[in-house]
Amino acid sequence: MKIASFERMKQLVENGKYVDAELESRNMITENPSHFAGYLCLAYLNFARGNFSEAAHNLEQALLYNQNIVECYQLGVMIYDRLGEKKRVIELARFGLTLDHEEADFYAALAKYEVDSIKDKAALYETALAYAPKRLDIMGSLAFCLFQMDKTSKRVLALQNTALTADPLFEPNLVYFAKISYARGDFEAAREFTRKLCVIEPSNGEYQALYNQAWATKNPFWSLYERVRLFGKRISLMRRIVLVSVYILIFALLTNWIGYLAVLMWIIPLLVVVVAILSQTERKEKLTRQDRKNRYLRLPLAIILLMLLAFPGGVRTVSTLADWMTPNSLKNKYPITEPFEKQIHPFEQKEFPLKLQK
Repeated sequence: MKIASFERMKQLVENGKYVDAELESRNMITENPSHFAGYLCLAYLNFARGNFSEAAHNLEQALLYNQNIVECYQLGVMIYDRLGEKKRVIELARFGLTLDHEEADFYAALAKYEVDSIKDKAALYETALAYAPKRLDIMGSLAFCLFQMDKTSKRVLALQNTALTADPLFEPNLVYFAKISYARGDFEAAREFTRKLCVIEPSNGEYQALYNQAWATKNPFWSLYERVRLFGKRISLMRRIVLVSVYILIFALLTNWIGYLAVLMWIIPLLVVVVAILSQTERKEKLTRQDRKNRYLRLPLAIILLMLLAFPGGVRTVSTLADWMTPNSLKNKYPITEPFEKQIHPFEQKEFPLKLQK
């Protein structure tokens, strides 16, 4: 059921007539202090102005006088969502569903705050989208959940295309699609999404962090490192084991064919890892968990392994050069033949004619 005064209040706010909206809201409260409508309208006005604490206070007054108005719970979910009070959001969403089980906002709120399982979140977002098939925010949230469940899901791409066609600059979806594109290894798309976000709101810290992460892949070493890492996360554990086993088998075969040179199969990837991570050490933004793992775990490990693999090769090279430069080595390289020694020996010169006379 639509509330006429509340619908008018929304129109006034949408048109930017905040003074008229406040005047009407306060007049309603003055005329009937125990009626919910005036408090609900004033709460909506406070919410539109960004005064969330005052909006919450007026909303609670509206609920005090009438607990059976769906609009109160819809607005309450939005207000307490901005305030970050998860428990109150869940309470309002659950009670709201008892009044209207087809309201998408309540399912979306429960998906965001009540459940932890990605599968449960996706199920709630699916229900919300079924009741509100044109809601772009729900499309983005569902696409992100489905991608976390299955990195190869075609439904994710379908939802992304539908949402971008409807509104290519909808901020929440640009964030979701930037993260999805990066995780897929589609760095070009991720850079484009983050560029749009920074154009829309240049001072947003989250947008700047996503932008820096995406544009860091312009470095070829970092791009290669991230592609391999993300590919490993997208495939199953069994496939990873198979790929590593095949790599080790090829290494063993090459060792028999070309000897120690086969160790380049390990040295070259380790060099790429070291160069890639070192190229990112100058980034000034706050380190993520992945950044800390790269710098303080993978980088030292890669350097140690690289030294262990390169050390035997260095020893062999130095040993070979040392042997080549020793006098014995020079003598072996330019040997003095035995017949020549015999020719310069005086006794051999005297015996040689005698042997000819015989």
